[in-house]
Amino acid sequence: MYGLKMKSYYLNEIITGAKCDDARLEDTSIRGKIALIDSETYEILGYANLIDTVKIDYESFIKWHICPEYDSLKAQMYIDNLDFTKLHADSYLYKFIDVIKCEVPSIVNPINETKTWIEFNEDDNINGYKQVSLFDF
Repeated sequence: MYGLKMKSYYLNEIITGAKCDDARLEDTSIRGKIALIDSETYEILGYANLIDTVKIDYESFIKWHICPEYDSLKAQMYIDNLDFTKLHADSYLYKFIDVIKCEVPSIVNPINETKTWIEFNEDDNINGYKQVSLFDF
């Protein structure tokens, strides 16, 4: 299974239903059920179905990230000085449905990891502990 890493304040907006998407600088081919993972604690805080990605401009990407925890004046100054010929002129919205919050967050045990994604075996993650057999049969 794949988990999408994100900052807790954006993650909480998605889990509470305030937002139904996530803005990213890169596209992904991953679709289906994913875990929503706090990038600092590596806790799985919820799950969602990633159904699509939609190309957006970089200004929309910046505006998506403005929230109480983010300095909106700093963001507006950045928007006012954008050069849309930069490498990341295109950004993407990851569209979610069926978002659910975990009642008991668990800590993920990564198999593979990138800046954005964690690959893990969902069956190994129960209440933050990797499940192992005590005996080989």
